[in-house]
Amino acid sequence: MQKRKSDAKTKDYYKIYCDNKCFREYHASNKNKLTTCTECGQPKSYNSMRCQLCREMAVSVKWLDSEIKELVILNPGAGFDYFIDTVFQTSTRFRIREKLTYFLNDLKEIEGIDYVAWLQNPDAMRIVNQDKIPAEFERYAKGSRRSESTKNLKRRRIREGLPTRDNWNQVMIKIPREFRWGKYKPR
Repeated sequence: MQKRKSDAKTKDYYKIYCDNKCFREYHASNKNKLTTCTECGQPKSYNSMRCQLCREMAVSVKWLDSEIKELVILNPGAGFDYFIDTVFQTSTRFRIREKLTYFLNDLKEIEGIDYVAWLQNPDAMRIVNQDKIPAEFERYAKGSRRSESTKNLKRRRIREGLPTRDNWNQVMIKIPREFRWGKYKPR
């Protein structure tokens, strides 16, 4: 106890505020901000963005669940892999994908909107030539077959007497669109 009292760091620990009036004004102005959860509006007992229950159920530490929901709405057809890589920027996709799926399924039960289907919507993806995929989207290409199977397909169509295309390397595949951040910025 003697060592603690004589320590230079703790000597003036009580001199944080000018006076009692300053102390009361500071706590009166921050009372609502410090004691209500930004997600559910319930009272909380510590200084953070969310209450304990919301923090345990949260998909991410960096993003609020309402922000994740808005990003899903802004990016139809992004797919889980592209969405997780862009928003969360982590190499461990499995845990986040599991939490994100549970979160979106819970929203489906509450709101009646299927956000998983919205995120995985193939009609909202852009269609590009297989040979002209941007480098950053190569890993998200869906249905990317190379020319060997098309040669076999061309031979089969010739044998059956069906019309064939001259340029079989023009295979079109679907990739996600550019990510839309809306009013949010990457973290």
